[in-house]
Amino acid sequence: MKKLLALAAIALACSEKKVDKRDNCVPVEQVAVSPDCYAGTDGLLLTADSPSSIALDWVLAPLKDTSGAQTYVPYYASTTSNQLVVPDSIVRKYPKIGVMFVGAYGCPSDMYFSFVRRMGADSCARWYLQERFLKDG
Repeated sequence: MKKLLALAAIALACSEKKVDKRDNCVPVEQVAVSPDCYAGTDGLLLTADSPSSIALDWVLAPLKDTSGAQTYVPYYASTTSNQLVVPDSIVRKYPKIGVMFVGAYGCPSDMYFSFVRRMGADSCARWYLQERFLKDG
């Protein structure tokens, strides 16, 4: 029930009929992932290209494989800046993390991003941008 309420709240926040689009709206166009080795102890840092003073709502899609052809249970988060630390409990369990929505209140989110975990030759696990595309409107 809590997830349904959160989904309804995000749907209302994203609906241009229910919420007036802000005049100073700057939609998120890029999300970057930390280039450091992922040690499994500090979470995964995602950074959106919006001003750090803007609070953002995030909807993540943790995926069990890198094809993305399966269902997922969304992970909802809100931040007071342009950064989100994805908890290790999610990052360790899933090899692909999709960003279904990231945006400020009253600003639509039209971009989808996905990140995949890869093991490097140096035995270091790193996360990389796999996809970035404009969602169908």
